[in-house]
Amino acid sequence: MKINKLIITALLISSLCMAQQYDGLKIEKSKVDKNNVIYQIRKTFRYSYSIQKNENKYFLVNNTEDSLSTNELDKNRIDVIKMSVIKPKMFQRTNKNQTEIRYIFEPNPRSRSSTGVVENKENVWIHPPRMGFLNALETCPFPYIKLNKPVGYIWTDKMNIGDHRSNKQWGEWKGRLLLDYTYKIVGKEAIKTSLGSLDCSKIESTAKSNIGESKLVSFYNDKYGFVKLEYTLMTGSQIEINLVEVSE
Repeated sequence: MKINKLIITALLISSLCMAQQYDGLKIEKSKVDKNNVIYQIRKTFRYSYSIQKNENKYFLVNNTEDSLSTNELDKNRIDVIKMSVIKPKMFQRTNKNQTEIRYIFEPNPRSRSSTGVVENKENVWIHPPRMGFLNALETCPFPYIKLNKPVGYIWTDKMNIGDHRSNKQWGEWKGRLLLDYTYKIVGKEAIKTSLGSLDCSKIESTAKSNIGESKLVSFYNDKYGFVKLEYTLMTGSQIEINLVEVSE
């Protein structure tokens, strides 16, 4: 009986490790929060979003489900995605050696999720919000930049994800799905945001698998981090996330 429990535990750990690969990502072993320049504890980042499917605009409704609505006046409509950088309780960090972040959907925060961000002098990488319809973002490249690299720099990575994320709205599969990522810094660009005109590095990325290809164009600013994310799902649907406010 004890041996069976050990085997099950080992399989679960193995499964979790497979689900979070990104082997090329530089992760610090200690003091993961103290040298953060952007994603510092007690900072809150607020994002607007838009969802486009078949030329129609949709809104998130009840973030605990996969529901979408075309009704701008829906009382359950989600307007803002809030991401707070928090100090976790001892031994309760969600992702080992990652700064703790918490996503809340407003104005109807029926659920929240905690996950992680990696920020150091070599790279910045962040888990996107993945609740309700935004579980679709698990099938896309995660926001990721290699710092101090020239325009034209390319890098690759990969990750396995389980079929609990499978959904006809963004891609269906059985078992584990291998995503092969390619990232490229394509240029520098000044973009207009709610925080003013911001100079950004523009990164184009793809996630290829045996069920299709998803894309992410991300804009990274040295002060505010990822300020604009343009996703294209395997189904062709588009999701855009924009930073609108930063507070402490």
